[in-house]
Amino acid sequence: MIKEQFIRNLGIMTEEEVQQLHETTIAIAGCGCIGGFSAELLARMGVGKLILADPDTFDVSNINRQCAATHLTVGQRKAEALKNHLLTINPEIEIVCYNDGVNEDNADSFVNAVDYVIDAIDYFAFPESVALHRAARKKNLFVITAVALGFGASVLTFSPSGLKLEEYTGVPEDIAIDKLKGKTFPPTGYSQNLPDYATEEKIANWIENRSIPTISVGQALGPGILVSKLVLHLLDRKEPEIVPDYFQLQFE
Repeated sequence: MIKEQFIRNLGIMTEEEVQQLHETTIAIAGCGCIGGFSAELLARMGVGKLILADPDTFDVSNINRQCAATHLTVGQRKAEALKNHLLTINPEIEIVCYNDGVNEDNADSFVNAVDYVIDAIDYFAFPESVALHRAARKKNLFVITAVALGFGASVLTFSPSGLKLEEYTGVPEDIAIDKLKGKTFPPTGYSQNLPDYATEEKIANWIENRSIPTISVGQALGPGILVSKLVLHLLDRKEPEIVPDYFQLQFE
């Protein structure tokens, strides 16, 4: 029997699909922008268990775009604050927090017994992202990620049998994680059609200063697309574009 909270899912989903989501576990690495809103959408849709990872705490500069970032949560661990927020939406959802984030040592544990992986790791933590993808591939798991691009977003899905993150970003497949320190995901890997203001010079400056401008709408669009593609894939209703192909929506 479908609980009243999820009754409006019916008609778009069958009772069997709603139940399938209740029995699904999603691992979300990164609880800020993409990860936070993805977690909320999944919780509202009825996913039964989330594994959250983030080593950071909220600060005031996060409030313009991150799901659980408010003046009340400044200074709180992102994963724990997001967990508390999600429990107000669905008190019965099961949530496990990795407050040290995902790294080479715990990535295998993080993706153990999950159904899908969301890579929302901070842009400047590329080595941790590679560790996550490697662990997911060993478990034959799909990894989906998104990036906000001003008034738009791109979503990329990596198949465990497809093009690897290392290949896609141009690093050696067998490179040691500690050798990736300082490397980042190339912006052109997210999109060949960046907004006009995102010039090569500005992008280089943003990366050098470790401060990339971003706003709430892009950070909401990305998770909306990401979760739609993830859930449709889980329910065997539609496969997402697989890297090197990707989905982009841009209003500029």
